[in-house]
Amino acid sequence: MRVKVSTTFNSSADKVWALVRKSDTLLFVTRGFLGFSGSHRFPPEWREGSTENTRLMFFGLIPAWRHSITFQEIDDSKRVLFTKEGGGLVPVWNHLIQVTPEQNETCSYTDDVEVKAGVLTLLVWLYANIFYRYRQFRWRLLLRRTPQHA
Repeated sequence: MRVKVSTTFNSSADKVWALVRKSDTLLFVTRGFLGFSGSHRFPPEWREGSTENTRLMFFGLIPAWRHSITFQEIDDSKRVLFTKEGGGLVPVWNHLIQVTPEQNETCSYTDDVEVKAGVLTLLVWLYANIFYRYRQFRWRLLLRRTPQHA
């Protein structure tokens, strides 16, 4: 099943794209909903071809399963980041982030996620819908805190 959530940010595509590439951004936009054990070992900026292994922490506190994130594609010209992820109860969680410039220094930001979890797929799909809406809410907070030239 797929989850696709898009929003328009009052920020330039270049600024948003620069933030997409940073591991600190992932930690900020998921904080309170999902954490990552060992995230202090994440590189400052994601690298195409790299794989990060972590333990998911629901609400930042409840340990879940081991999760692997492989950065399949990071394309600066298209502003696309694609990860193949999975682990534990959710063997497939493939995530595409796309940032598209719009008018007047705004941009469209899209999370497009494929989830497969056997009999739990519908439940995981529902979770992902809530999770990505939460992430985009947190993105708005981050963009208000980050200077426009950052």
